[in-house]
Amino acid sequence: MGMRIYSTYFDNVTVTAIQDAFSLKASASNGIELHYVELNAGGGIVTPAEIRVRLKRMPITVTQGSGGSVPTIGITDSGDTKAAQTIVHANDTTQATTSGTAIILAAWQWNVLIPFQYLPPPEDREVCSVSEAIVLDFPAAPASTVISGWIKWHEFP
Repeated sequence: MGMRIYSTYFDNVTVTAIQDAFSLKASASNGIELHYVELNAGGGIVTPAEIRVRLKRMPITVTQGSGGSVPTIGITDSGDTKAAQTIVHANDTTQATTSGTAIILAAWQWNVLIPFQYLPPPEDREVCSVSEAIVLDFPAAPASTVISGWIKWHEFP
């Protein structure tokens, strides 16, 4: 049996609007635990600029956003034969919504000259229950910036 750790990414996307960089929606039978997120700005950026970034948990009834993509999910453990149950979206310009109250787990000002990395120790990893979602968003429209990113998570059995 595999570790049930999955990842996905987006590459060279121009961001100019308020949007969800990633949203992970847990299935109706499995919760998820966030392991890692990285964002990088490309396109020859040499001038410092900051982009607001937030990590949110969306409880209750979650509707993922639209206007982005549904990236391919990769299996980290080649011996893992179970397909991911999490629904992943990237770069949705219409943001995810919840019938409950979104919980802001963390907020940052990302300086685009260096990578943004979220790598908490195991005891501090964010978890969401079945049918909830974890969302990494840009809550304010940044200046036009080319961004790549990837995310890794664990699905509970």
